Amino acid sequence: LLLSTALCSAAPQKANVRWCTISSPEENKCNSLRDHMQQESVSLSCLQKTSYLDCIKAIANNEADAISLDGGHIFEAGLAPYGLKPIAAEVYEHSGGTVPRRVCKPRGGNKPQGAKGEPSPLRPCQQLPEPRGERMGGSDIKTLTFASFSSIAVANFFSASCVPGATSEAKLCRQCKGDSKNKCSRTGPYSGYSGAFQCLKDGKGDVAFVKHTTVLENAPGEKDDYELLCLDGTRAPVDNYKACHWARVPAHAVMARDDNKVEDILAFLEKAQEKFGHGTSGSFQLFGPPGPKDATLKDLLFKDSAIHLKRIPALMDTQLYLGFEYYSAIQSIQKDQLNSNRRENKTRWCAVGKKEKSKCDFWSVVSNGEVECTVAESNDECIVKIMKGEADAISLDGGFVYTAGVCGLVPVMGENYEGKSSLRAAPRASYFAVAVVKKSDGGITWNNLQGKKSCHTAVGRTAGWNIPMGLIHNKTGNCNFENLWGKGPGFQPRHHLPLFAFLRCLVERGDVAFIKHSIVEENTGGTNKEEWAKDLQMDQFELLCPDGRRANVMAYKDCNLAKVPTHAVVTRPEKAKKIQELMERQE
Repeated sequence: LLLSTALCSAAPQKANVRWCTISSPEENKCNSLRDHMQQESVSLSCLQKTSYLDCIKAIANNEADAISLDGGHIFEAGLAPYGLKPIAAEVYEHSGGTVPRRVCKPRGGNKPQGAKGEPSPLRPCQQLPEPRGERMGGSDIKTLTFASFSSIAVANFFSASCVPGATSEAKLCRQCKGDSKNKCSRTGPYSGYSGAFQCLKDGKGDVAFVKHTTVLENAPGEKDDYELLCLDGTRAPVDNYKACHWARVPAHAVMARDDNKVEDILAFLEKAQEKFGHGTSGSFQLFGPPGPKDATLKDLLFKDSAIHLKRIPALMDTQLYLGFEYYSAIQSIQKDQLNSNRRENKTRWCAVGKKEKSKCDFWSVVSNGEVECTVAESNDECIVKIMKGEADAISLDGGFVYTAGVCGLVPVMGENYEGKSSLRAAPRASYFAVAVVKKSDGGITWNNLQGKKSCHTAVGRTAGWNIPMGLIHNKTGNCNFENLWGKGPGFQPRHHLPLFAFLRCLVERGDVAFIKHSIVEENTGGTNKEEWAKDLQMDQFELLCPDGRRANVMAYKDCNLAKVPTHAVVTRPEKAKKIQELMERQE
């Protein structure tokens, strides 16, 4: 009985997060955070390793749980056999988001080849993936390994450098500061962004590769003494980093295994920010503070310039987080680009479902192979493929164009439903979202749709879902659309059926269809030869107007639910011009 009582009264074991550190000062800060968080529901323990790679391995092997890494290490941590994923991104005060830009801050001439360089540590994001990709990507060096390319090619490119951690090439450590034992270590005086800038200030080099805030953080009163090197060969003031930078670089992110420990880590970080984050006044600070300090005390656990940790969507992997441009830049350093170059003149169109794939395959033939086809199960999947560089373009409904824009894609051509040309270079064309009913159902109006059978193109589509459901919500204040309709025979989650299928839904099973204004005209009067449509006439249908009237289907300009942006072809920004030229040729 006593044993039973003791077991029942025992407190549940607290969840524990094991943070990986790479230096004694960082371990000390971690232990201090642990002590300050002892009373919370999730506890912290600290594990010190000697390098970021050792921490990545420890997390993959379940010896530790989390660490905040820069883009270069995020890339490495996401690869097999580690398979880590980003779960929270650092947000910086000066960046307006989670993405700082890398810039080059020179005090010498415009051409860096042969100059002395001070990149920050060899492998991290602060260092050289973008500079190497831009300046050396076209060379005939066909190195197959990241390490050999980093050391040999960079050593040959600059006359002398300080690259903390680059112990395999003496030239890369020649400009570093300190004794022979520690001068090239990752914790030396010239390590990190501030260290690289200090190397430049001390006259040890001609150019430093840092981030856009480094000068302002370390020498705000001296910013006029430095300029940026631009990739077009010009120079610019330090403040002009938005127009003159070498790449837009992803923010540091907290990396973890993709398992049930993620929620514990996020819960701990949320509570830690609440108690010790930006704007709190306690003696312990989770971030920073930024400003001049000993190099060994900078950026412990998180960047000093961070002000917040923002949760990353669960489905986002390292490739999506880093973005196509940055991810590809690192990939290009690791492998021969021969296969990629063979494909550079082809455009990979993303087709949704078998029918679109079949049409795309025919297009590929008549384009003499200029278009290749890749298939996905949904528009969402196509957007992800384009973001990852596995596809190049797709034509999307306005609702999905918005989603694609949030994901960093851009519209380049809009479908045109009037006139001779079917496409317009700028997606300014539009169409009308309409509610169509059978003329024989004379009692149906916009005001009595509740309980009727509705036909929708798909959840997320503009004319078929977003517009009508938005108007109905504005009228009723109710988001429970399942109870609004008697049945929804035309509902399709993220469908890939042709739009006329939802007119068929109205003809055979429904009371009202939410479609594009041109669908009735395109499928009546013998235009559509399919059995269900061959005898249909336009005057068998009418439009429902939001004011309660009904109107002829050709009166859509005066009787519609909304004028909405046309379907548009979307792609990655760097592909926009190529896709536009392709569409103009193929039209």
